[in-house]
Amino acid sequence: MGYVVEFCGLPTAGKSTLARAVVAQLRLRGVPTTEVMATLGPDAGRSARLTRKIASIGLAAVEPGSVAVVTGVGLRSGQRDIRDRVARPANLLVVRHAVRRARRRPGVHILDQGPLQEWWSAALRADDRRVLRQSGADPAEHSDLMVRVETPIPVLLARLAARGPRQSRLEAVGPEEQRRELERGELLLDSLSDQLVHSSGLDGPGILRVDGQDPATAEAIAEVVVANA
Repeated sequence: MGYVVEFCGLPTAGKSTLARAVVAQLRLRGVPTTEVMATLGPDAGRSARLTRKIASIGLAAVEPGSVAVVTGVGLRSGQRDIRDRVARPANLLVVRHAVRRARRRPGVHILDQGPLQEWWSAALRADDRRVLRQSGADPAEHSDLMVRVETPIPVLLARLAARGPRQSRLEAVGPEEQRRELERGELLLDSLSDQLVHSSGLDGPGILRVDGQDPATAEAIAEVVVANA
């Protein structure tokens, strides 16, 4: 049985950077560790990434709760953008399937962005109450450890201002709207995290809140994983 670690946090909080650093720390300790979503990341190439994603969606479509994800998130959650009606459920199916597969393989498996983050994305531009209800009823297997990367909003705003144009939708709006979106996003992450713990019962994931700016954070997370995996 594998041990699955999932990162979540606001945009530019440092989730991916920290996840890669944790992978490196674990491998230095001799712990067999995989980056679960690496084959679907930017370095994989667009055509290969698309082919693998379609294959994952096909495999995920038969898993418990998949139909509810597609209909609930894609059709009934009030997604504002037509692209989100396709992208949000598709991404959820992929990461749900990734967690399910990882739990059946030995070793530690790291997701820099997993189901909770995708539920957050789905809730951000939709009727968040509906999405919260849907995520709470989702029967999918969950990660063993949820790492919440916390970085102050002023730092996130500075990072957003320094990024290239339109890397995300937040860059398309002004600083005040960015701040409002980040503040709302933080509340949504709180709600989703609390709901996940309470809806999962005794076997719910652990929640580890970490400082996204502390250089020692990756080593501290690795120590927690080694102690519990």
